[in-house]
Amino acid sequence: MALYLRLVAATARTSGPPVVQGQALFAIWHESNLVAATAAYRLRTTKRVISFSTRGFRGIVMNAMLESMGSGVVALPEESNRAEAAKLARELARIGREGSSLVVSCDGPTGPYRVAKPGVLIVSRESGIPIQPWAVAIRPPWRMNGRWDRHLVPVPFCRMRVEEGTPIRIAPREPLKPRLMELQAALDGVQALADRRMEARRRRTIGPS
Repeated sequence: MALYLRLVAATARTSGPPVVQGQALFAIWHESNLVAATAAYRLRTTKRVISFSTRGFRGIVMNAMLESMGSGVVALPEESNRAEAAKLARELARIGREGSSLVVSCDGPTGPYRVAKPGVLIVSRESGIPIQPWAVAIRPPWRMNGRWDRHLVPVPFCRMRVEEGTPIRIAPREPLKPRLMELQAALDGVQALADRRMEARRRRTIGPS
């Protein structure tokens, strides 16, 4: 899978404004895990990004893929409650304080689809790293429709449009619940922007109908 994503990264035609190159805490939707990893590998000079990952066979495959691409993971337990999830978020924040860039799939690992959870807010508050809303639109938009997240699958020679939202800063000890709606709106907005600009590009390419 790592070799495949490297092939996609090498052949993809990318567009969009320049992406952040320094340390960042990327917030994405779970459906974008593969396309975001591919876009980051293509567009960022620093490839290493740390993320959460599930256990089991799927997790083993994803972990091996990410590590082969120079990234790392914090493994989630098979089942977790809020306290355990907060503990893992603080662990990811600790890694961020040591200088690594991070990524959190804000509706993962099991949904609901495109409903933001507070994990990335905890990571930002505990690490001091602003949240960078990130979205990637691709064409052709191949999806795994049998999955809860309708996961996007990039293919060689695809087009990618990357958009970044306004960074969200969380102060130390700040209550997080009031910021969850802001995070939801930011992720919805940046994804809609990426999709809209990809569609506009497609229309320019094919001309008027």
